[in-house]
Amino acid sequence: MQQRRSATHKSRRHLLSTGICLAIASSFNSAFAAPMLEEVLVTAQKRSQSTQDIPVAVTGLTGTQLDKYGFENASDISAQVPNMQVSGPYGDIQPIFAIRGVSMSDYSSNQASPIGVYVDETYLAPVYSHGANFFDIERLEVLRGPQGTLYGKNTTGGAINIITRTPQFGDEPSNYIKLGAGSYNATSAEAGAETELIPGILAARGALSFKRDEGYVDIVGRSENGAQTDFQGGRLAFHYAPNDTWDAVFKYTVSGNDALSTPARNEGRTDLIGSPNSDYNGYSRQSRNLDFHETEANDVGPLITNTDIAGLTVTFAGDGFSITSVTSYYDADYYQLADTDGSPNDLLTITWSSDTIGYSQDLRFSSEFDGMFNIIAGVYYGYEDQFMHNIYDIFDTPPDVRVGVAKPDTAQQYPFLLDYGMLDQRMETKKTSLAAYSQMRFDFTDRFGMDLGLRYTKDSNEQSYFNISRVGYDGSPRGTYVPGNNTGVDDAYISVPLSQSQLVDILGDPTLLLNLLNLGYTHGAYTLDSAPKLEANEAEWTGKIGLDYRINDDVMVYVSASHGYRSGSFNGGAYYLARPIETAYASPEYIDAFEVGFKADLLDNSMRLNAALFSYDYTDQQFINVVGFSNFLENAGSSQIAGAEAELWARLTEKLTLQIGFGYLQTEFSELTLANTETIADADDRVDLSGNELISAPKFNYSISLDYDIWVTDAGYLTANVNGNFQDDQWYSAYNDQYGYGEIRQDAYWLFNARTSWHASDDSYSISLWVKNLMDKEYDSYGINLQAGFGHDNYLAGPPRSYGAEVTYRF
Repeated sequence: MQQRRSATHKSRRHLLSTGICLAIASSFNSAFAAPMLEEVLVTAQKRSQSTQDIPVAVTGLTGTQLDKYGFENASDISAQVPNMQVSGPYGDIQPIFAIRGVSMSDYSSNQASPIGVYVDETYLAPVYSHGANFFDIERLEVLRGPQGTLYGKNTTGGAINIITRTPQFGDEPSNYIKLGAGSYNATSAEAGAETELIPGILAARGALSFKRDEGYVDIVGRSENGAQTDFQGGRLAFHYAPNDTWDAVFKYTVSGNDALSTPARNEGRTDLIGSPNSDYNGYSRQSRNLDFHETEANDVGPLITNTDIAGLTVTFAGDGFSITSVTSYYDADYYQLADTDGSPNDLLTITWSSDTIGYSQDLRFSSEFDGMFNIIAGVYYGYEDQFMHNIYDIFDTPPDVRVGVAKPDTAQQYPFLLDYGMLDQRMETKKTSLAAYSQMRFDFTDRFGMDLGLRYTKDSNEQSYFNISRVGYDGSPRGTYVPGNNTGVDDAYISVPLSQSQLVDILGDPTLLLNLLNLGYTHGAYTLDSAPKLEANEAEWTGKIGLDYRINDDVMVYVSASHGYRSGSFNGGAYYLARPIETAYASPEYIDAFEVGFKADLLDNSMRLNAALFSYDYTDQQFINVVGFSNFLENAGSSQIAGAEAELWARLTEKLTLQIGFGYLQTEFSELTLANTETIADADDRVDLSGNELISAPKFNYSISLDYDIWVTDAGYLTANVNGNFQDDQWYSAYNDQYGYGEIRQDAYWLFNARTSWHASDDSYSISLWVKNLMDKEYDSYGINLQAGFGHDNYLAGPPRSYGAEVTYRF
């Protein structure tokens, strides 16, 4: 990459003539004698580079910027990244990311996100581990678009790189202690310190983090609130550099959370006689005059996660090349008792638990040749073993008899729900991934270059154990569905056909009357034996080709085409009949992406503008679909995504800095057929949802951040940051507003945050006051339709206004 120089007056005038940010540039022209913007270095392409020198849509945030925005967890990331959304079915500890409309709706713990999350190059497959490592951060990188070359599987949407601090030699050590307190009796403490054990050869660093709060969801009749935080984490890092050739970094992180989970908000959608807007227990939240963050949930239990990560990175620096080995291991477990119905009754309570062990080895060669050609090439191996154990407590409080009148299709189900008991689901999956990859760089001239990347991946997914049984509310065995259900009916029970659609089906096919011989529950004798082992093997080529041209030293344009792939997955939901691989396993999903963009440093590097246009052909998207008591992991056929995004940074004056982000998405399912959940008695009733918008894909999203130095003295300076994030209307279901799903959405909203800080002139200490969700906006981060099985919609609310103070001492 050629060395960048200051722009000439001629090239600057040429840029403005093209109309790039003309209004902003002309408005502040007199102020742009301000200092240059800080260069942000990232390792998004497995080597240290400026964000402005790589033809990739990437947002890089330094640790200082993360502190400025008050980012405390992975869910905060989307506030300043265009076309990125975060939903949380179970709070901050289990975020579900969406980038450019690519997301997952599956809340099952065995499903890997299409957004790859990496901590110090360790790929974390379990979504419940993604929120557990957000402390002592050096840098955060968000890559948008499929990453089919340098990164592992399941990155059809993008990648999030969390880089923690590494102990250094000779530099001023980044030692600090940070203490905080805030609303909901929140307390926090974070510290990091490093030292050279052997000067110039061995350095060590330790970091600790503690966060506590009493939660923001008021549970009526209970002394404790829901949506608590009780996090603790620690990290130990060693940096060994015996000479100029060898370098090794070892990091071990342990973290965990143990607090009351976030209870759901129950919005009844069933009109019972004398009780409108109720669930199937007759509970109506609307009649209870509850506040938005208030619930009558009866069985809110703990949310417990523990994550251990060990990573060793060894680098050999040769003459014009380097060889890097990254060895990683993680052990992550998860337990949650979730009051899924969000009511004072025992309508639906789910106990989720999972334990995952994974390790990986990445070995790569990186050249630093003087000529026009350079290459990164490597091999990768990854292994994951996950055991999942979920218990679904169903209708511990019997359904209201009026449900049979309001929804006649449910009448024949009533006897089976009076003492249904619990579903006990156990599943073990083992996943192995082997890959060989290379990314070649051709600098044909000092201004024109090409990237060519190719990756070959072989994935093996094995369901080594699977059992679904029925037990009583006291845990006593009742029977086993898988294996054991010999009726041929994939449902919890066979009832007398009473609905019109069922009677019509029988008239058309009288052999269906044979099912009545098996009237009752469809389980067989109780056993913990496994269903037959299932295995799926996949082999895929992915990659990218990109061209970039530097118009001058400060402006680069690029165009790229890439192909991304996300491995298939076994259905982690509940069903009642042993399935062959064709229906128990969701096929891989694919994305063909096309992108054109530019990156520009303007006005003597006091303004930075990056923008991109993109178009995706999205095939076989995986997502979960809930139908009654069953969960189906399905493929969506095909989708189309098109959009635009832009990021602007500007030093308007010596004291004022502006950052603006913009995102636009146009999404559509081209092929999608799902069950009609309004006709639960007719399992064959399917509806065409083509033309609907994708999940978590708002048409517009904006962000803005202003930094202003209010008062500058010899002793220090007082600075303020105000930032806001806008999300347009978005759907949380592929049904959009059809078939009873019209309320599974979130209307457009703004969130504003503010932070005021005093910094000592020698940077020895700082004192900050902050507030999040300044306007106390009420919004939902997640929604799901449970009307077919339970008569209500389920929502999880985003946090209300919070505030606090923070003191940091650096030494």
